[in-house]
Amino acid sequence: MKSALIILSVLLLATDATAVAYVGGRQRGYKNGDSAKSITKGGASEVKEKGAAEKKTRAKAKEITETKIEIPKDATYNGLAIDHSGRILSLCGFEIGEIAKVPRHPVLDKDGNIVMTGKLAKPFRKCIQYELKYSKVNHALYSIRVFSPAQKKMDDEAAAAELEAMAAAVKAKFEGQVLSWQKLIPPWHAQMKPRAHQSLTVNSFKDTIDKKYALKGTSESKSEKGWAFSVTLTDRVMQDYVPKASESDIEPPEGVDAL
Repeated sequence: MKSALIILSVLLLATDATAVAYVGGRQRGYKNGDSAKSITKGGASEVKEKGAAEKKTRAKAKEITETKIEIPKDATYNGLAIDHSGRILSLCGFEIGEIAKVPRHPVLDKDGNIVMTGKLAKPFRKCIQYELKYSKVNHALYSIRVFSPAQKKMDDEAAAAELEAMAAAVKAKFEGQVLSWQKLIPPWHAQMKPRAHQSLTVNSFKDTIDKKYALKGTSESKSEKGWAFSVTLTDRVMQDYVPKASESDIEPPEGVDAL
């Protein structure tokens, strides 16, 4: 009987260790990019910390009833009026201010913002994936980034031509909001209208080629590099904006009867 109890205790300890290992190594479906913050996996203490952050994020999500936040026309940022005429409100089908539908296990960057990635419904040139960031302050979409996988068959000259073509398409799309463009070898940076408080970049960079795009039978395929591309729109106003509570959300003081 005693030996049976010892065996049972060993089995239970092994089961608990497996469960902890699974939680610590759960895959989040997050893809790194040129402007992304990497999310590292750690030990039990880090799992506990992430779990607390996730619970706080989900709890805050329940408090938000809107599906989209719009910046009021009379709102200010850093004490100055916002130039709404120079603001870009959407990119590749995603709208600035949309409220995140927080999953059970949200991916958070190191600052606590929610990160979601996926495949674009309609590609923009070679960009077929997206990375969205939702503010930890209000859960509203403030950063839209579309990007391509690294191209396995593209030399430097072809990559430069592709970057120019992407920049031209973005320039044409947002001609009314962008005053000028500045190339910093690369990326291309948009000069937005005064007090729009947004940034827009078109970039090319070297990245590791995904296994499914790599040439089969080559020993270098795991570390092979190729040209990749991205377009990023970031809205600082939306990232920091704290919506005012509506009158219906303000509870009357106790003991006071409504007339």
